[in-house]
Amino acid sequence: MSKQPAKSLWETSLLGLLAAVGGLAFLWPSLPAHPSNAAPGHVLLQAQAAGVLRVAMRRYSRPSLPSDPLPPEPDSYDEALANWLGQLLNVPIEIASAEKADLVLEGIAEQELPSSAASYLPEDLQLLTLKQQTPQWVHIAPAQWPWRSWLKALAPSNQLTNHPQPTVCIGIGQASLSSLQAHGLQPMPAASSVHAISDFLAGKCHLLAESPKVINRLLQQGSWRFYAPLGKSFSLPEPALIRLKQSDAQSAQWLERAVKQWQRSGLQQRAQDSRVSTIALEASLLEDGAICH
Repeated sequence: MSKQPAKSLWETSLLGLLAAVGGLAFLWPSLPAHPSNAAPGHVLLQAQAAGVLRVAMRRYSRPSLPSDPLPPEPDSYDEALANWLGQLLNVPIEIASAEKADLVLEGIAEQELPSSAASYLPEDLQLLTLKQQTPQWVHIAPAQWPWRSWLKALAPSNQLTNHPQPTVCIGIGQASLSSLQAHGLQPMPAASSVHAISDFLAGKCHLLAESPKVINRLLQQGSWRFYAPLGKSFSLPEPALIRLKQSDAQSAQWLERAVKQWQRSGLQQRAQDSRVSTIALEASLLEDGAICH
């Protein structure tokens, strides 16, 4: 048998170097880099000049004992994106009110600011109800929504109006109130997702609206065995957009590229997974006697 020629020292070193670089890429796939072919507009350049990026984001008090309320803390998903943008701009972030912020990350809003950038909250919504109440609300199931206008045209005028309009608990920023109302729901907005869960468990609303991943995680817990999803998950027409304090097309373009880079890096998926785990943990605290202040 013929022997394979031995690799040269140069070839061995090159292979080792490529393996090392590949290992680094695997370990740190999300090292921030400036979005290509774009430069920040005047809103973001002003933030760089000031040395801080002021960001408005959702905040809420975590569940705690009745006698020990906690101060509001940032929503983990919003904070993850804000930190990413701060790294790209090479400035720290500072939480601010919407009136004083350079950027607003507060989920889906009823009214937009003068300029907005790419969507950053891509998840659908899923409705949840008590199993025994499923027949009562089956007419509102999301799987049937595309057909409701067609059925309404064929049905007698009083057939659809006889159904009660269910109330739905939902955390602020997860959907606009007008879009839920358009689907025959009475939204009851809460300060956060766990506040909405607390209201739902307390019987303050008929349905809970949350991301399918959160609903699936909750249903894995034994205490949620009496609840069931209502229909399929659904998407609402309006996305959650990053909103700028003033009109700035160049900053909006830069932010759109930055969000796409955040998504490709895997950090968005990591932020979504972290949000699901956080909400599940906070929901379990409610079972231990904690309350949402």
